[in-house]
Amino acid sequence: MLPASFLAARRCEKLVREGSDRYQQLDLAGAEPLLRMALGEAERSGRARAIARAAQSLHYLLRRQGRDAESAEVLALKVDAHRRLDGIDGRWTAEWRNELIALYGRLGRQEELEARCRERLAADVHRHGERSPEAAWALLTLAWALRGARRWEEAERLCRRALELLEAAFGCQHPRTGWALTGLAVVREQRGDPAEAEVALRRARANWRRVGHVDRVAAVDELLIDLYIRQRCHAEALELSSAWFDSGAAVQDERRLCRTERQAALLRTVGRCAEAAEWDDRACVLRTTLELRRSERDHLGEDAPETPAVSSCRESSLTGPVFPSPLL
Repeated sequence: MLPASFLAARRCEKLVREGSDRYQQLDLAGAEPLLRMALGEAERSGRARAIARAAQSLHYLLRRQGRDAESAEVLALKVDAHRRLDGIDGRWTAEWRNELIALYGRLGRQEELEARCRERLAADVHRHGERSPEAAWALLTLAWALRGARRWEEAERLCRRALELLEAAFGCQHPRTGWALTGLAVVREQRGDPAEAEVALRRARANWRRVGHVDRVAAVDELLIDLYIRQRCHAEALELSSAWFDSGAAVQDERRLCRTERQAALLRTVGRCAEAAEWDDRACVLRTTLELRRSERDHLGEDAPETPAVSSCRESSLTGPVFPSPLL
């Protein structure tokens, strides 16, 4: 007689295939119960590989529907299954833990987020060493989590440690130091030192500009503009904003609309109302174009191509979690 765990794993495999076929046909309502049953069978089997496979399929479905809270519970099962298969610092444990960290951040689940960030730091130190760039990225990600909990002093200590590691590994003018400098800038402003925050941002900007990272330079400019606006330095904010438009940089229309609206508001704040009205007109044209495109996507329904959602013009990616990538 075959053991019960084997039979449950085999039922899981069959259900995953059936559910995945439904998913590929865009029958999400039909796929979900099959994939949930598959995960149940996988857990009954107690086999980590079966749990990892079933959880991944269900996670993809929930992620596509934007059901982040449910997706996080499923993804946590997958990460724990990979920890059993590969160890705490295994490649796939790390890959899926990083996705879970980002998801916890979006959900604001601070306690679970911090625990996973600390687990990542321990794993990267164990695998790469205390003074490695990987340890620096993990420190910056933990600092991001602590900033979400408003633990500014601890976050600053981690950002400074990460900056020290990156400068020791690559030099003070290396572009990779920009990630630590932008994180440090956020903390210093929150701790009442906008002048040091500006210095850190300008250092990051110079290091990225030196090697031609135009997109990151523009992202730092966004952070600088936000800093100037909060400090009521509207002339400085307008100068940077105008320079961006003069550069002719290409961005998604959603982000261009946000920046156009802000340009109009800055012009109005400094008393240049006639110019502000012209920018209001530009914003109106952009808004009409975007609403038409959204209407067309809604009409297409689920067969519409998936596109990234842009909710604001803030360049939060520079101050969010940092994961290992050749693009760093």
